[in-house]
Amino acid sequence: MTLEEAVAYLKEEDLATMAVGTYEVDGDFYFMIQEYETKEVADCRLETHKNYTDIQWIISGEEAIDTVNVAGLTVEEAYDADRDVAFWQEPAEMCHMVLSSGSYAILPPSIAHKPGMRAGSQASPVKKCVGKVRVH
Repeated sequence: MTLEEAVAYLKEEDLATMAVGTYEVDGDFYFMIQEYETKEVADCRLETHKNYTDIQWIISGEEAIDTVNVAGLTVEEAYDADRDVAFWQEPAEMCHMVLSSGSYAILPPSIAHKPGMRAGSQASPVKKCVGKVRVH
């Protein structure tokens, strides 16, 4: 499934009624429904994936996500192939965005991202869909 097809698929699903869990769509696309409280900036980590592009879609609530191009970053925790994730030291500057209900960000392997952060001064509940589209 292409990235465009995955986004179209998620737009057609009633994500708000889906239970927390992992949903396999085909060999190239799956998604997870998550519910959690947003965290303080210091409690979140800058990450990338090698094999999947993320679609981080806020179903309800609001969270902040920082992003930056991975080129030039310093590895904090080496790539773990089993979990398809690497963690990076944070640079001095990153792009900061706030996603709210119904909005989403597409995060390819070249973009390090730090999701799950509080959008304001207080933690808030979030229900989120994280789509994973295999990179070919």
